[in-house]
Amino acid sequence: MPPPLHPLIENHQVVVSAGVWDALSARIAERAGFRSIVVSGYAVSASLLGEPDFGILTQSEVLETARRICRAVKIPVIVDGDTGYGGALNVHWMVGELVRMGARGILLEDQTWPKRCGHMRGKSVVPLEEHVQKIRAAVAARAASPHPFIITARTDALGPLGIDEAIRRGRAYGEAGADVIFVEAPESIEQMRRITSEIPGIKSLNNIEGGRTPIQSLEEAHALGYFAIGFVLTGLFAAAKALEDAYGHLLTHGTSRGFEDRMMDFDGFARLVGLDEKYALDERYRSEGD
Repeated sequence: MPPPLHPLIENHQVVVSAGVWDALSARIAERAGFRSIVVSGYAVSASLLGEPDFGILTQSEVLETARRICRAVKIPVIVDGDTGYGGALNVHWMVGELVRMGARGILLEDQTWPKRCGHMRGKSVVPLEEHVQKIRAAVAARAASPHPFIITARTDALGPLGIDEAIRRGRAYGEAGADVIFVEAPESIEQMRRITSEIPGIKSLNNIEGGRTPIQSLEEAHALGYFAIGFVLTGLFAAAKALEDAYGHLLTHGTSRGFEDRMMDFDGFARLVGLDEKYALDERYRSEGD
C-alpha cells in the first residue's frame, strides 16, 4: 500500500511530479503513489549515456525512452522535450509522436542548442518570437490528442537576461497557448514572488537538490503561488547514492550480507516488475505437451 498523500496533493491544491528516466523508475514512482511523472532529460542523459545534460541527448533517444515508459505505467507521463531539437517543425513532429504513444504533455524550453541543464552556467536563449512559434506548433500538433495534453513553456532567460525578460517571456508564452509557465532557476524568494504575481496562469517550480533555487516545501511553494511542483532529480540522485553505497559495500566486505535492509529482496522485486502476471500468462498459453 502506498503511504497517505500530503494534504495539498490529496485536496488537488498542488500537482507534484517525480522525475523518472526509464520504465523501472516510472513504475516505482507509480507504485509510490505519484499521480504524474516527468521524463527528465537530465536523468535520461545520465542513465542512458552516462553524460551530463549538455545537449548530447537526441530527440530519437528521448522519444524511445518515453515510449517505453508510457507502456509501463497507467499514470500521466509528461516528457521533457528540451528545445524541441530544432525549429517549430521539429516541435510539431515531436508532439505528434508523443500524442501517438499516449504521453500527456511536453516541456519546451527557449535555450539555444546545444542546451544545458537550467542550473548550469553559460546558458543562452533564442529570440522570444522563435520560441513563441514553437509553442504555437505544439498547440497545433496536440489537437490530434484524444486526451488532455499539457504544454509547459520554460524560459531560461532569468540567468543570462534577468528577471524582467524572464517575466516578459513567460507572459508571451502563455499568450501563445502554453498551459503552464516555468521560469527556470529563480535564485531567491523575491524572484519567485515576482514570477507568480506578474505572470498569469499556472506556474511551475523545479526543486533541484543542490541547484540554484532554494528548495521549497509544498506548503511554501503553494503559498508563493505555484501549482505544479517537480522533484525531477530526487529519484536519480537517491538511486545513484544507493548504487554507490551498495557497490562500495561489496568491494569493502566481499559480500552483500549486512546490506539487506537497504535492498529489495528477490520476491519484492519480482512483485514490482509483475512476475506473477507473467507466470499466469505463461500457464494460460502453454500447450498440453509442455
